[in-house]
Amino acid sequence: MPKIPHLSRQFNEKPLIIGFGPAGMFAALELIERGLKPLIFEQGKRIEERSIDIQRFIGQRVLDTESNFQFGEGGAGAYSDGKLFSKIKNNSKHVTKVFDTFIKFGAPKDIGIIQKPHLGTDVLIRIVKKIREYILESGCEIHYGSKLTHILVSGGKAAGVVINNENEYNSSRIYLAIGHSARDTFEMLHKKGICLEQKPISVGLRIEHPVKIINSIRRAGEIKDPSSIEASNYSFTYMDRKAKRGVHTFCMCPGGEIVNASSENGLLVLNGMSYSTRSSAYSNSALVVTCNTEDYTSPGPLAGIEFQRAIELKAFIQGGGKWHAPAQNLIDFMLGRISSNLNANSYKMGVVSANLKDIFPQFIIDMLFSAFNYWKKEYPLFVSEEAILLGAETRTSCPLIIKRNDAYESENTENLFPIGEGSGYAGGITSSAADAIKAVEASIDKT
Repeated sequence: MPKIPHLSRQFNEKPLIIGFGPAGMFAALELIERGLKPLIFEQGKRIEERSIDIQRFIGQRVLDTESNFQFGEGGAGAYSDGKLFSKIKNNSKHVTKVFDTFIKFGAPKDIGIIQKPHLGTDVLIRIVKKIREYILESGCEIHYGSKLTHILVSGGKAAGVVINNENEYNSSRIYLAIGHSARDTFEMLHKKGICLEQKPISVGLRIEHPVKIINSIRRAGEIKDPSSIEASNYSFTYMDRKAKRGVHTFCMCPGGEIVNASSENGLLVLNGMSYSTRSSAYSNSALVVTCNTEDYTSPGPLAGIEFQRAIELKAFIQGGGKWHAPAQNLIDFMLGRISSNLNANSYKMGVVSANLKDIFPQFIIDMLFSAFNYWKKEYPLFVSEEAILLGAETRTSCPLIIKRNDAYESENTENLFPIGEGSGYAGGITSSAADAIKAVEASIDKT
């Protein structure tokens, strides 16, 4: 590590948590339950300030790269549809604990007994605030605007961290809950020799329809007025066994909106979110294609990040460079023509008519065409003039794994515990939170 002058050094044996999204929060709660008081470092801001920064980005088009839809208290999950994966009666004890914790901090009690529980961004924000208050009341410290810039490693063991290139904190137990988009942190870990490995991801578009269209598809023959009922869910899959690739919908947001989830200037990323009422006139979903590691340009562990960045750059350029989203009506996409009049949609920062095939590798376009041709036979309303496509959706999961053993510890760096989405072993709010609980259990058992 380059010499860092004038470090403020604080020696302690408190556990350190890097990141305050679902994994970081649940790691802190589990440690508190075991009588420990971790120090928590979050590179972004409190969720109240983060919300202001997001609204400023939407209105003024000025991106704060440390405070946005990806980064800040609550993590990327705080600004999402708030779906919680549940098997109802077959949940593991860790998943059950996650649900019980959400209920304790203000979630509706029925999330523990329904198949697809949904919270919504507004409810998630309130829960995040209450969890923060509890953690602080328990005697822990949360440092905002505090970015991990170095890991201190000696003799194959992590001994501490450096925050903002200024302050050093020493500990023999460090939990990395950095999220799937902490690209500069992944680069730092790679340079430090932490064992990383590339992994497959899924990349594609956002597809959006009026709510009434999805209701008509999902409840055909049941209702006379599709606009009179609550927004319906859907899930579509397509598999090309010869190509060994699939297409599937992901993060479906009934009655939601498409948002700009960019975290780097000049790179455009979309996502979907909804509020608890799901009252928007539109329903959207990610529509993504399997991308294998063979599709990357190099065998290095960071190759998946560069694959994402290349697509995000093209999306930004195709959108005109001012955070508009490149878009194309679905039928025009199928016919290979630019849309002269784009369908109304939920994206608040504006859309620009573009040919979306210019954003993606050809195999992604080919797979999308095949999937649409397959689905339109059974669901013609889904593949119809009512649908619009916006690009690009690239952050469905982490493009690498921070290799760890059965004790949730880095394979080649003791005392370092990668958890949540940024570890590459979890995806989504529920699994990230459960992953953190299991990691704390394993690390405590280790000592």
